[in-house]
Amino acid sequence: MKKIFVTMCVALLCMGVQAQEEKHEVGVFYGVGSASNVLSFVTSVWSVAAGDQASFWGPIGVEYYYNVSPGIGLGAVTAFAGCKAEDDKTHQEDLTETFFTVMPSVKFNWLRKKGFGMYSALSAGVMFCSISCNDNAKANDPNAKDETLTAFMFQAIALGAEFGGQQFRGFVEAGVGEKGLLCAGLRYKF
Repeated sequence: MKKIFVTMCVALLCMGVQAQEEKHEVGVFYGVGSASNVLSFVTSVWSVAAGDQASFWGPIGVEYYYNVSPGIGLGAVTAFAGCKAEDDKTHQEDLTETFFTVMPSVKFNWLRKKGFGMYSALSAGVMFCSISCNDNAKANDPNAKDETLTAFMFQAIALGAEFGGQQFRGFVEAGVGEKGLLCAGLRYKF
């Protein structure tokens, strides 16, 4: 009877310690060198050759993870990015591209300390692209038209590092995909 009582006390104590660990993570980020920015750059090369200037922004995004264990988090990443091309002569926008991406994700926490952590992550999902041309661009180019496209998108984070307090942390990531080659943001754990 004594052994059962001690075992139950230890089990309850372990559950209490486990319940205090933050299971949820919500983050916001901004990246550079995303896959959609590279795609926009490649497609706008023809516009630049015709005398247009292109400007890229994003990806700006939100992520959520639920830590199923201390080493693995499951969640999702959403990102929003875009490109605008402006005609040098008229100073009007010829083309606007917007990219919205949704990806389920898995995060591997391989170093977890109070004020610092390191991780890797893999995400794969779908990207929705909206391309819109103004009337002048459509009149000058018979192939110019408004389009909506859907494509496969991914993110592979080779190395991520987070730093700060137990709940509120900053993070930087190096990888390839829709979050960018480099990405930085803030994360809240609860």
